[in-house]
Amino acid sequence: MYCTGGIRCEKASSFLLSKGFKEVYHLEGGILKYLEEVPKTESLWEGECFVFDKRVSVEHGLMQGTFKLCYGCKQPVSDADMEALEWEYGVSCPYCFSTKSEEEKERARARQRQFKTWGIIGGPDKGRRPMTPTPEKSL
Repeated sequence: MYCTGGIRCEKASSFLLSKGFKEVYHLEGGILKYLEEVPKTESLWEGECFVFDKRVSVEHGLMQGTFKLCYGCKQPVSDADMEALEWEYGVSCPYCFSTKSEEEKERARARQRQFKTWGIIGGPDKGRRPMTPTPEKSL
């Protein structure tokens, strides 16, 4: 078994061993450690690995992958998904398009317009734009 960082594997393999399973194997350090240390030419891993940060996915060497995040449903989307008619940045993707009402989509479009107006680059995951420092008031 494997997991992203190895912690769940440690717990799950200990549990299985305590229940009498004899042959339990886990990937020490998780798949991220594997992708970091094993060269792509020697690896059995295919594709990209979803991660829970702004990178969305990683490849061998923990290089950022090609997947992006749909801000409408938080689903990872591929380049092919972003070519679909249902893809609208910050609004919907092929996975959530049919589940969103027009009202929900319009709210998301309004949110995207606000991000653009206020200069927030990259979408909802980027936070607020940097504030200009204000001079300290003299006492």
